[in-house]
Amino acid sequence: MLSFSYAFTFCFGDDAQRKRKRIRASPSFAPQSILVTGVGMSKGLALARLFYEAGHDVIGADFEPNGVPVNGRFSRCLKKFYRLPKPTTEDGAADYINGLLRTVKRERVDIWVSCSGVASAVEDGQAKEVIERRSHCRAIQFDVPTTRTLHEKDTFIQETERLGLPVPETHNVTSRDAVHKVLHSPKRRSYIMKSVGVDDAVRGDMTLLPRRTLSETYNHVSRLAISPDKPWVLQRFIEGKEYCTHSLVVDGVVKIFVACPSAELLMHYDALPAESVLSRAMLAFTKEFVARRGNGMTGHLSFDFLLDETASEKGAELVLQPIECNPRAHSAVVLFSGMGQEVSKAYLSVLKDDMANGHDYDDQIVMPNQPAKYYWIGHDLVELVLLPFVQLLMGRMRLAVWLRGCSEFVAHLLFWRDGTFEDLSSGSGSSQMQQPPHAPYPPKFASLGGVPNVHTDVPITSVFLFLFICGAISHMTIFQLNRRKGHKFVISGMMFGFCMARITTCVMRIVWATRPMHIQIAIAAQIFVAAGVVLLYVINLIFAQRIIRSAHPRSGWHPLFSHSFTATYVLIVVTLIMLITANIQNFYTLNSNTKRIDRDIILYGGTFYTVISFLPFPLVLGGLIIPRHARLEKFGSGRFRSKIAILLTAAFLLCLGASFRVGTNFKTPRPRTDPPEYFNKGCFYFFNFTVEILVVILYVVVRVDQRFHVPDGSKGPGDYSGTTALELKNSQVADSERAMRITSEEETFDDAPEAEEMEMTGTMNGHTHV
Repeated sequence: MLSFSYAFTFCFGDDAQRKRKRIRASPSFAPQSILVTGVGMSKGLALARLFYEAGHDVIGADFEPNGVPVNGRFSRCLKKFYRLPKPTTEDGAADYINGLLRTVKRERVDIWVSCSGVASAVEDGQAKEVIERRSHCRAIQFDVPTTRTLHEKDTFIQETERLGLPVPETHNVTSRDAVHKVLHSPKRRSYIMKSVGVDDAVRGDMTLLPRRTLSETYNHVSRLAISPDKPWVLQRFIEGKEYCTHSLVVDGVVKIFVACPSAELLMHYDALPAESVLSRAMLAFTKEFVARRGNGMTGHLSFDFLLDETASEKGAELVLQPIECNPRAHSAVVLFSGMGQEVSKAYLSVLKDDMANGHDYDDQIVMPNQPAKYYWIGHDLVELVLLPFVQLLMGRMRLAVWLRGCSEFVAHLLFWRDGTFEDLSSGSGSSQMQQPPHAPYPPKFASLGGVPNVHTDVPITSVFLFLFICGAISHMTIFQLNRRKGHKFVISGMMFGFCMARITTCVMRIVWATRPMHIQIAIAAQIFVAAGVVLLYVINLIFAQRIIRSAHPRSGWHPLFSHSFTATYVLIVVTLIMLITANIQNFYTLNSNTKRIDRDIILYGGTFYTVISFLPFPLVLGGLIIPRHARLEKFGSGRFRSKIAILLTAAFLLCLGASFRVGTNFKTPRPRTDPPEYFNKGCFYFFNFTVEILVVILYVVVRVDQRFHVPDGSKGPGDYSGTTALELKNSQVADSERAMRITSEEETFDDAPEAEEMEMTGTMNGHTHV
């Protein structure tokens, strides 16, 4: 997933680079050296990109446990990257602080922006004090006492209450007896228990206490490690929406602020409008908190709020209740994308040197201006698609629920922005197809189907989208029904996967039709078109292998024959990777030799897949022509000749499409403005989607799940039919007696067992059937 995502992030324009050059060309601009730690996390990487966009030199640093590189080190916005030693319980933070100090002095860093994780917040507070004392660098980080107070849940609530600000009912508990004393008080309220320290094992435990019965409550509490060394807090459960904020505080003044609804695991971000009542209320709380604390706080400050509905003399009132504080940067900082100059101006105000950077600092708070919505593709792929798919296969989820999750994933993929693999280009791409001076470059030559348009391609693609959705539902339904009967047929799941790939392809083509000038979308759409059909080739090879093993058990199960199929599958995957790489690279180079190599790879891939699509013909026909030395090992239901006819029909359709595509690719390329007739839209939809949907429908109608099913655990001759080794040997001896005569059609296909049975029955009854 990381490899393919990284390949797609290669599809970026250079708008940010051009903007950066314009800023640095200004005579009044003096770039600062800014160190950002935590670039392996999205928040650190987002801030590094903002500083880079504003023209500054960005140094990145982070931990790399076991030498595994973090993704941020590969970002082009970093001038240099440094690996830092991680603080440990045994050795403390000395090595970490010294490593930071060496980096600051070596790179002559002006500002250190700390984007620490949960486990190293206090160590960053210690590092701040050392760095500011022993260098000219200023740190965006709270000192140790402030960090400790705000980091722990219990001390934060105590501090907020001391400042005279509203807090929810909270109890510090250091024993199970203290827990039960609160839970069984006359107030009869519901509570949530939270560990004061960092404990990932119980971080997501939102169990409401007390439980329904006394025994359930005692059982739950007994499983928790509660002691004076591991204190917990009991906080009143507030049944309201949760919100989170991110702010930058410089010398006791709030410089940056954003508020957004909280999501599970905080992997989706959609900013509240700056003028909304809730956003203004949370900003007011933040400003009041900072003002009452005093001491010229400088650092990142994030609050979690719950919206509590309370009754008063005036009626029902909504009250914001702060439940936690994070004295560090929040991932919601990704919402400031595209605001590099404004954000940098706020951070550089810590230097208090207006002339150094050509900035005129003021007290205006920077808030996102029409921010995009953010998600993380890895999280959504697992959470919305893969894990629910496993539950679907196990019968624990309905198909409609899974499809709803898939539609949400596709919507995020198309219309939201990824927090890690960020596009540094700021334009919409509307003019990129004209003649951009940078990669990706528009194709010079015509391709099959051309550029889609709304009037023609969207209606046609929508029809195929509906058909592939029906195919996905049909094959998944068949898979589930068979699974409940103990009838395992994984190929139905593979057909479902192919239909889902084609659904994505259709969606991408519709998006391309609505944004015809966007080259990145064009690249993705073309790759999806080329890659999806590979699954059908693999399925047909599996069917052909089963037919050969049925007709020639010993040859078909020979290790050499089995390994050749495995090698073919590996080669199919390797070729697919080569094709994707060549197609992407073709858009990113003007070098004629590189383009020639890419074209050769594309022609090889097309030829290879055409051969693979045709392979069932020689395999099956060769298996029929070569004399058999044993009776046919029948598998599944239906006649053997019907299985062959079904497979060869599907192979013919797929080979027809593959042959047309590779044949036209071998023709001399024509300019985009003068495409050949065989590249028209009719040919595209027939030789791609039409032949594929016919195979999908064919395999549903003829019930390949019944015809091509083989017993689970089949590993050798006799497993298909349940024949023992002795019976198989006797069958070979009996059949060898007929080897010298010409076999009939029925014997060739071994479709005459019923006739033989009737002959045997008639002989026993004193009759002979001729």
